[in-house]
Amino acid sequence: MRSRRRNTGFFSDWRRVAALAAVGGVVLAALIIALLKLSAPKEPEVVVPNPVATIAMSDGSQMRFTLYPDQAPNTVANFIKLANRGFYDGQQFFRIVAGVFIQGGDPKNNGTGDPGYAIKGEFADNGFSQNTISHMRGAISMCRPSGYDTAGSQFFIMQGSYPEYDGRYAAFGSIDEGDEKSLATLDAIASQPTDSTYLPLTRQVIATIRVETFDAEYPDPETIERE
Repeated sequence: MRSRRRNTGFFSDWRRVAALAAVGGVVLAALIIALLKLSAPKEPEVVVPNPVATIAMSDGSQMRFTLYPDQAPNTVANFIKLANRGFYDGQQFFRIVAGVFIQGGDPKNNGTGDPGYAIKGEFADNGFSQNTISHMRGAISMCRPSGYDTAGSQFFIMQGSYPEYDGRYAAFGSIDEGDEKSLATLDAIASQPTDSTYLPLTRQVIATIRVETFDAEYPDPETIERE
């Protein structure tokens, strides 16, 4: 019986080479695509600035605060909502404790007013550990008449530094370090003579409070119905 000769001619070899080249080309193309993806510039992350609140007084002076939604998100959302709908316009800093704080945010200007609801207190004593803002000079924080979840619209601004307030009240922003104009306005208000109830003898009227959000959208705050 005649043995079958293995075909090792040029045509057979060429086909094998062509097949190997095709496979190699696919692998090379895949490698090139992968390398291009790795070397392609990444899309830059869009960093949204923190909101900035401006308190404009009736005499033209101003205070500016950077707010920190990462520290007190619902408190910041509440302040933005109230400020930008004009809730604070025309109110007063009705309580001044020189060297400690000035207080405002009450539609009645006597410490008993609110926006008709309360918000949860975002501070450590209330089980909210994420807020680490300290009550140092220039910090802005929420007043609360009694319990932990009773703040609404009233706020106070620290003229002095009282870290013993930390964990007990929801600080949510501060005057930027080096902002001498804002600190000068704070000191001018805090230096006003007061009566025995800490009411300034010359009314300290807030013309407007507005918050620049830099086109970021903040939700309506979660609220608590007052009893």
